Amino acid sequence: MLAPVARKYGRRLNQCGATAKGVFWRDEKWQAVRFDRMCEIFEPSDLSDGGVTINDFGCGYGALFDHIAHWPLMNGGQYYGYDIAQEMIAACRDRINDPRATFIRKMVATNSADYSIASGTYNLHGNADEDAWHEYIETSLVQLWDKTEKALAFNLLRDDEAERYDGLYYIDPDRMRKFCQTKLSANVEVFDESPMPDVTFFVRR
Repeated sequence: MLAPVARKYGRRLNQCGATAKGVFWRDEKWQAVRFDRMCEIFEPSDLSDGGVTINDFGCGYGALFDHIAHWPLMNGGQYYGYDIAQEMIAACRDRINDPRATFIRKMVATNSADYSIASGTYNLHGNADEDAWHEYIETSLVQLWDKTEKALAFNLLRDDEAERYDGLYYIDPDRMRKFCQTKLSANVEVFDESPMPDVTFFVRR
């Protein structure tokens, strides 16, 4: 089910390069807004003191690491970027030569980390059956949570009948909130990011 998705991302990267459009975002500005929102998951003490470990699940070409590389957060820290597309991992390794960053081609997180982030990771499902894709998202989040020591941040597309595109997956925020509270943690926050089409979820230990 993930192989067609990996191929789509690989072709997109080859067409658009290591840019926001290369991972199907509208532009760098909207990408940065999402990253800033995701980064609100970090505790203030970690933002100032650093030394944290981060799983970036669905890292694309490594733009999140670019975004935070010079923050105090990353002083003495370690970042693990995961992606299923070989082209994305190759782009990360070509672009980023920093001992704090490790890029891994895997469909699951393999390292435990203080924080896990999945920004846009589950949006593109190609032609997968929607029920099967939803089951995949839930299974993936459970696995990612198992590798998360402090908190998990992820976003998904809000189901809006007025604006739907083929190949993208949309969720009912309340259904996802209940899943998180049942299977992950009772400590869940949900944010509607209008006018962007995303809903952001923060799950904390």
